[in-house]
Amino acid sequence: MMEPLVSVIIVNYNGRRYLKDCFDSLKANTHKNMEIVFVDNGSRDASIEYVRENYPEIKIMDIGENAGLAIASNRGASIAGGEYLFFFNNDTKADEKMLSLLVKAAADPGVGICGCTTLTYDGKAVINSGVACDIYGYPYGDGEPLYVDAAIFIKRSVFDEIGGFDPEMFLYGEDRDICWRTFLYGYRVVVVPEAFFLHDSFCSMKDGAYTTNIWKRHVGERNLIRSLLKNYSAGNLLWILPRYAVLSLMELAAFVALGRFRVVYSAYLKAYWWNMKRLGDTLRLRKKIQSERR
Repeated sequence: MMEPLVSVIIVNYNGRRYLKDCFDSLKANTHKNMEIVFVDNGSRDASIEYVRENYPEIKIMDIGENAGLAIASNRGASIAGGEYLFFFNNDTKADEKMLSLLVKAAADPGVGICGCTTLTYDGKAVINSGVACDIYGYPYGDGEPLYVDAAIFIKRSVFDEIGGFDPEMFLYGEDRDICWRTFLYGYRVVVVPEAFFLHDSFCSMKDGAYTTNIWKRHVGERNLIRSLLKNYSAGNLLWILPRYAVLSLMELAAFVALGRFRVVYSAYLKAYWWNMKRLGDTLRLRKKIQSERR
């Protein structure tokens, strides 16, 4: 029996230094029926030239500008031919059995998305094994994972059914949103603990702790609000949204008291305004999701 085709979709932005390790680890996997789709978001480090010269078998899509992770992922999916789509970060190295384990787990008809155990790039520590969230959608300690990140293995049929990634979510939270919608459509999001990969999270970590900045905070907050408005049922939204508003006001008051007015404006107020401008589109998507949820 022939193995199902897995389309590995890798979005890249100036990540040439990672590509050899990432590609070679995928090619060494025990699951051999695989294609790699490389989507470049306007890199300036000759990433495309490197791939063309060293990996001519890889499909390349040159977007020509930084369109963000969600749009680039959707475009990569549009030229992928696999029964399974695997959205894999470029700053990664896959274990040789990873794809085989994911394919096996995804054969369950009730499963929509599979994720992995994520290790640090040196392989010495676990970063996560899925991400649990509080009721507002913020990552929160241990518990049942709501979403998986950096490596999202999804059935093509499920991806098409739920509409792919939300193109308005440039970065940060697009993974939580697609997993949340997969769950709403009646499929399970599962972690396959034995399937693992190494991930270089240097860009978001310093001295072992996760860091942020005003732009990341802004994008994360605006995407979170959009997900809450789209995905929660009316009953849940009616009691969660006021509590979220109170918490946000408390945070705003604290930043004002500290004199950090730029954070208030750029991270919070701009996020609220961004959602106000897109409220019609958000409500249109909400109507579709809520009418189709199972």
